[in-house]
Amino acid sequence: MSAAVTSPRPKPTGPAALTVPPQQRRTRPPERLDPLASCALLATAGRAGFWPAVAAAGTPLVDRLPGDDRHRAVTFLWRGDEPADVLVLANKLTDAAGADKCRMERLPGTDVWALTYRLPHDWRGSYALAPLVPGAAPIVTGADAELVELRRGRALAVATPADRACMHRWFDALVHARPDPYARERLPDATTVASLPDAPPQPWNDPPADVPAGAVVHGALPDGRACRVHHPAGVARTDPLPLLVVLDGGGWAELGLPRTLDALRAADRLPPLRTVGVAAGGPAARTRDLSCDDDFVAALAADVPALVAASGAITADPARTIVAGQSLGGLTAVFATLVAPRRFGCALAQSGSFWWPNPAGGAEPEWLTGVVAHGSRTSGVHLQVGTDEEVLLGPTRRMRDALRARGDAVTYREYSGGHDRACWRGGLVDGLVALTAGWR
Repeated sequence: MSAAVTSPRPKPTGPAALTVPPQQRRTRPPERLDPLASCALLATAGRAGFWPAVAAAGTPLVDRLPGDDRHRAVTFLWRGDEPADVLVLANKLTDAAGADKCRMERLPGTDVWALTYRLPHDWRGSYALAPLVPGAAPIVTGADAELVELRRGRALAVATPADRACMHRWFDALVHARPDPYARERLPDATTVASLPDAPPQPWNDPPADVPAGAVVHGALPDGRACRVHHPAGVARTDPLPLLVVLDGGGWAELGLPRTLDALRAADRLPPLRTVGVAAGGPAARTRDLSCDDDFVAALAADVPALVAASGAITADPARTIVAGQSLGGLTAVFATLVAPRRFGCALAQSGSFWWPNPAGGAEPEWLTGVVAHGSRTSGVHLQVGTDEEVLLGPTRRMRDALRARGDAVTYREYSGGHDRACWRGGLVDGLVALTAGWR
């Protein structure tokens, strides 16, 4: 099903196609504020009622800033008596090259550790707290710890010598990271989240119990890759419906995507769709498959529709077929419309890795953006990127401009946040509504 896209710009292969994101220091790190001067509740730190008050309010603590309605003082807290360094690992507010900028300070004479940032009033982000107590055993173990070490190795491979010590500290913190015990908000996997007062609402994350439930059918592709097919409630299996293919489907099942789709359908915010979540392989396989890989897209175009059609009829119209992904999956979503346009006519790319490949490997960056002009026009593309994603912001804007120059209908959104499932789960809904608005 791969179409031959003729381009004078060859696709990178081998070591030149480095799939590690470019490593760079944040040019706009968040401004740190004096916690005691910014957070009203800290005036009672060290008193008996302080921590019960924190538990009642939930963290992080959010205070207004005099004369500044566009930002809030956001104070993260940790409770501990032991000597330590405590880091706040907030998604994309700080990075491996700036680990020292997310260090909390202990308020003298108390067990209160605090860090206050000045953040946009509509910011949302997931975060963890990492106390680095000498001799303490890591919290993260097993496969998750192996993934941290894999990420450490990849990051160090393209890091400057001046950044290496700080990067080691960052990855050391990752294996000691834990959820904030006082957090107001959590993802289903217990990841803690901070949503500031004007962050975009996400009303579809927790639908009412009485919303009619669709059916979920488990299956597998010929290569053994697990898939979950969701059929909407109240629609005959023989009715040919539009198709939504969601990459990294296992993670979306954890976030409750089927129930979100049920709620959207019940509220008539989406037309009925048959949705398939395609599981990723391990880190190495995922990186290979989602780096503009023709074979993977050919399997998506042939095997995935066949799997869905075995339990419910689907349209063959590419204009009613969406492929959605995040990060490298977002890159692949747009790539799929380029090389398999007769199957995939719409793409939903959140925080797409349009920087690919990393120029540190000797390749020219942003390959896909450079070849978009040689492909056929899509029926619609929805792009999203966080304003804290400095590595992705410029490449995503350039991809937007390249698609629009080709004549594609592109909807585009920048949100106040990072490379973050806490943002993507609401953004996926926005993208689906935008892409299907004309399908009625």
